[in-house]
Amino acid sequence: MSWGFRARVFVVVALVAAAAVGATAWLTVRATRAEFAESAAVEKRVVDGVYDTLNVYGVKHGTWEGVVGPVVRLGRSTGQRIRLTTLSGEVVVDTDTEAARTARPVTRRPSGALDPRQIILRADGETETALPAGPSGADTAGPPLKAFQARIAFYRQALRLRACLTRRGGLDLDSVEAARWPKDTLRSGVPPGFPSEAVHGCVRLSGNSVAELGGDDRATENCLVLLRRDPATRPTNAPGSARKNTPAGGSANRPAAPPTTVSRASPSTEVQACAEQMLQQRLEGVAPEPLLLWLGYGQTTGQRTFQPARVITAAVVVAVLVIACTLLLSRRVLAPIGALAAAARRLGAGDLSERVAVRGRDEIAELARSFNRMADSLQRSEEAQHRMVSDIAHELRTPLANIRGYLEALHDGVLEPDPDLVLSLLEEAVLQQRLIDDLQDLALAESGALRMLRTPLDVRELLETSRVAHRAVAESHGVELGVAADVVPPVNADPDRLRQVIGNLVTNALAATPPGGTVTLRASSAGGVVKIQVVDTGRGIAPDELRNVFDRFWRADSARGRATGGRGLGLSIAQGIVQAHGGSLVAESEPGRGSTFTIVLPRADARTEPE
Repeated sequence: MSWGFRARVFVVVALVAAAAVGATAWLTVRATRAEFAESAAVEKRVVDGVYDTLNVYGVKHGTWEGVVGPVVRLGRSTGQRIRLTTLSGEVVVDTDTEAARTARPVTRRPSGALDPRQIILRADGETETALPAGPSGADTAGPPLKAFQARIAFYRQALRLRACLTRRGGLDLDSVEAARWPKDTLRSGVPPGFPSEAVHGCVRLSGNSVAELGGDDRATENCLVLLRRDPATRPTNAPGSARKNTPAGGSANRPAAPPTTVSRASPSTEVQACAEQMLQQRLEGVAPEPLLLWLGYGQTTGQRTFQPARVITAAVVVAVLVIACTLLLSRRVLAPIGALAAAARRLGAGDLSERVAVRGRDEIAELARSFNRMADSLQRSEEAQHRMVSDIAHELRTPLANIRGYLEALHDGVLEPDPDLVLSLLEEAVLQQRLIDDLQDLALAESGALRMLRTPLDVRELLETSRVAHRAVAESHGVELGVAADVVPPVNADPDRLRQVIGNLVTNALAATPPGGTVTLRASSAGGVVKIQVVDTGRGIAPDELRNVFDRFWRADSARGRATGGRGLGLSIAQGIVQAHGGSLVAESEPGRGSTFTIVLPRADARTEPE
């Protein structure tokens, strides 16, 4: 691997890393500034959400009792520390305390003041029973204020009823929608699922007293008196302004106060403002008391500021580290690739013994292992090719030399052409023809071009035929040849070719089995295949030689004498024929105890091979 390519890889990766880190730093600076800019808005949304949720709780339950659970859940959902205190500073609930941790310092100012009466005012203004918006004076304001007085009596009774039901427990008051006040199910009748005894018991305790109703009358009269005064002296309070008087600042330390500003509004607005002031006063002491809402905790280390220099410094450090790691990684990756390239060049030049060192278990190591396996395969193929050429030359040299010698003697008149000599030469020629035919069959089988005539074949009948054909040879060797076959399904095979395979295996087994031994032909079926086995009790094959039994010209006798039998092509041809049938041929052996050759073929009804 040239340094030029390594340098290019390093430069490209370094530039990409620097660009990525720079872009990340720029985006971080921009996003952080945006976060700082939006933090106030986010905090306001959180404050408003907590504010509304707790105010609605006060309206639905008529009391702050049981507010601990909702506050804890709000703290978990918003991630905020929430603290509620009375106006005098008494703590009602603190999520720090509920979480069994020491309460942290509070902020300098509360986030707001909770007053459920604001929810009642807002909901009342959204119903069809709200005060009319047309022009009105003191004389025409009487009936609307009287109607609003009746609603105040209802609100007072409803709040007491809800507080009573909350204290009794077991009732799901949160199912009542506060935004539809006062048109909820507590206004008339018993809501579904509520025990009627509990509701009726609380109804008896929540009624308005005569003194309270008289106070409502006096408040209404006071409103009418105020409306008859000179407009320049009338107080006003626009709808919903009570909440605006309690921002998240110092004014939140007290509940909403009666308005004192000079009014320049329309008569209908003045009536509405007077009605709201009356509701604030008449529900005081009945509605849940105002509470101060504190969110978060005080900062003891001063206000945090954004410092871009730190982000830039961190980005530079990260870029340097990335570049250094890139350099190390390039050396780690490219060095093994360089070694592989050098080994491949030597392998291509003819050095088949070239191998590379394998280190680790990563992809580079797997590439090195694959290269070594490829080199092993090439070396074995080269050696097999050399052996095959040598074996063919060996098989042909001696008989051709004999034939040539006899022919030269006949030509020179040294020998007379008698019938025995001609017969001997003919036998030698036939043997060479068989060798050439075997080589041709082997080549056709390996290339998949071996012609076969397949038909459903009875395996037991095939084995019995093979036993009869080789019985004479077995008896001459003093070996018992038998068949032990189960009833198996037929196979789709060429009878002549399969008989050739079994004949080769039986011949080899008889040659390897001493007198008194046995050779058994077996057949069995399992799943979708049929197994045919040739089992002998002969001398067996050594483990280091067993992997070569299907190689061309391999013989168990390493001396390779012609007296040992065939030409060493039988098992190679047998394996090619079986594989052409879509099956497999495997060998198992144990020295001194015999060998087993197993043919595995698909059943005729399981798979049909094309001819």
